[in-house]
Amino acid sequence: MNEEKKILVVDDDPNLRKTLADILRVKGYATAIASTGAEAIAAMEAGGINLALIDLMLPDMHGLEVMARLKAMLPMTEAIILTGNASMDTAIEATRQGAFSYLTKPYHMDDLLRNIEHGVERQQTREEILRLASFPRLDPNPVIEIDSAGEISYLNPAAERLFPGLGAQGVSHPLLRDATERIEGLRQDKEQGKRLEQAAIGETTYELQIYYVQEVNLIRIYVDDISQRKRDEMEIYLLAITDGLTGITNRREFTAILGREVARAKRYGTPLALAMYDLDHFKLVNDTFGHDVGDDVLRTVTGLVQKKLRSTDIMARWGGEEFMVLMPQTAAPAAGNAAEKLRLAIAEHHFDKVGKLTVSFGVTIFELADDLDSLLKRVDDALYLAKEQGRNCVAMLPKEMASPVGTID
Repeated sequence: MNEEKKILVVDDDPNLRKTLADILRVKGYATAIASTGAEAIAAMEAGGINLALIDLMLPDMHGLEVMARLKAMLPMTEAIILTGNASMDTAIEATRQGAFSYLTKPYHMDDLLRNIEHGVERQQTREEILRLASFPRLDPNPVIEIDSAGEISYLNPAAERLFPGLGAQGVSHPLLRDATERIEGLRQDKEQGKRLEQAAIGETTYELQIYYVQEVNLIRIYVDDISQRKRDEMEIYLLAITDGLTGITNRREFTAILGREVARAKRYGTPLALAMYDLDHFKLVNDTFGHDVGDDVLRTVTGLVQKKLRSTDIMARWGGEEFMVLMPQTAAPAAGNAAEKLRLAIAEHHFDKVGKLTVSFGVTIFELADDLDSLLKRVDDALYLAKEQGRNCVAMLPKEMASPVGTID
């Protein structure tokens, strides 16, 4: 049971707050609740909190500010961010500031409970490590001591087991090699503050917490395996920038990329082409064969197009069966030829259960008077023109782009 473990629930939704607190009590946790940042801070001051569940959008302050106050008051307490806002930047910032994990609403309760369990375990482990920190031999994590001459003078048993060559290689070992300047600077400055450094060995990433221990004139380094945290951060990042069905760039990320490319084209006068396509009569596929087959079709189309693109081109799912293709350094003739090749590749493919399908393409190029909105409007108009012309074709705007030209690079 979890009677000794206390969870703080911070959310301005009274129904969600009460439901979550009730579930946690059933699971054996003690709970405290807060509807505002101020109430959360008051609960923190009372102490005894193992983990806090914090909603980002509170009436009096941002959830990240609440988490920062939590970390300042109770450094060992873990935080899980809960929000309906799936912003990549916010997710990365939350983990950077020390959030244990980040879940978007609506979340699966099993996932939340699993995160809570792991977060509480991590919090208790960190407290135990802190308790043992003055006894390096007993510390379950690797501890390394470097003397005033810059040589390794002590490795605790955990360090000897995890890094068997460390004693012989000294500070030239991969774990310490990149941190040598930090270690030397701390030794010379004789600061007692913590310095952090990261080191990668193979697939594993370690965080080094480096202290100057004044009374014995040595550097003590505590080593923490943060590989899982790095994997979690990458997973959050990928979820935020990719489409969940096809695995390609999503609309939000593509819009950001396109904005940067438009700015670059405007500044340097370089050509830039944009294509938009969608599947003809796709609703009929879903209605006839079901959405699972429709999803398979979208993934297959994505794969067919991806094989034909250059490494510099970027494809994104714009919404439903609509897709975008950004072609940097590409003028009108090549852009039209590229779209025609993509159209043919799809039209010639036999789709399982469905048979033959076609797509319509709209293509345009960046003009100096364009901004992001005008470029997107024109490529959407070009796609609409392709539909008006009978589908399964490539339409280009302005219309003078449509003159026959050479091949794609």
